[in-house]
Amino acid sequence: MIYVIEGQEEFFIREKIDKIISENEGEITRFDGGDKNFSIDVMLEACNGNSLFSSGSIVLVNEPYFLIKKISDEESDLLQKYINNPVYECQLILYTYTNNFNSRLKAYKMVSHNAENIKLDCLDNKNFNNYLRSRVSEESLHISSDGINLLNIICKRSATLLNKNLEVLKLYPETINSQVISKLCSRSDENESFDLINALTDKDLSKAIYLERKMLSDNDSALSVIALLAGQLRFLYQIAYLNSQGMSKRQITSEYNINEYRYDKALNTLNKLKMKQIISLLKDLSDLDIAAKSDYSLKDNERFELFIIRMCRKGAYAGN
Repeated sequence: MIYVIEGQEEFFIREKIDKIISENEGEITRFDGGDKNFSIDVMLEACNGNSLFSSGSIVLVNEPYFLIKKISDEESDLLQKYINNPVYECQLILYTYTNNFNSRLKAYKMVSHNAENIKLDCLDNKNFNNYLRSRVSEESLHISSDGINLLNIICKRSATLLNKNLEVLKLYPETINSQVISKLCSRSDENESFDLINALTDKDLSKAIYLERKMLSDNDSALSVIALLAGQLRFLYQIAYLNSQGMSKRQITSEYNINEYRYDKALNTLNKLKMKQIISLLKDLSDLDIAAKSDYSLKDNERFELFIIRMCRKGAYAGN
């Protein structure tokens, strides 16, 4: 069986993949479909291979490039040959968390026509509110009404972010109000800012463009998004500096009132980004902000997207 799973809700996508795995026996093989060493040949070899330890196989491919960009006729023929005669015992799961599969591609049409297609996007406001209250009840958390309202606002219909925040709140021993929520919970904009900065350092243009457009749709203007990114970069610089002074995670999160989840996200990004590179990116964002306020030859959104494209192609901030 072939599955094509896409959408904007990572938590639901992970749940669906876990369900497919639990319902099928087989040795599990995972691939990053954007890795330079990944190819259709490698994927199909895993699909066709016979395991010594299991009667079946489960092959998971995150961000398979052949569903995102055009491929050669030879690669297309390889896919078609497998689709015409798939291995019954193999569950091939092709998925993306960034909703960037290209439905206009020949390969996408060919694969999706012969697959179970699953779309898992964010819930609407009403259903998300019901889902939030249901999850709070399932976790036996005591959250005040003002806390529930703030949690709803912070998560912006993201089940992924909601469940990450609930994991943090489960450690809080008392009744949780809006002040606790404000102190402990990560915000949607913070996570998207981290992810966009990571996409820039990884030179992942498709993910960067997706995140840039999502942040623009969630905020008032490109200037607001620039301010969010600049704030996140200043936070990264602060964490990098404190770490360079030999401070521990416990000291930093305690003395500076920093959410541990946000600290861990920052540390992950700082594995790729050095302090001087943060300063360089802050300067570029400052120049972009000035240009947006003084030069009206381009719309702000267009100027910001061109900036993202230039930064990805430039690769000036990659840690290597």
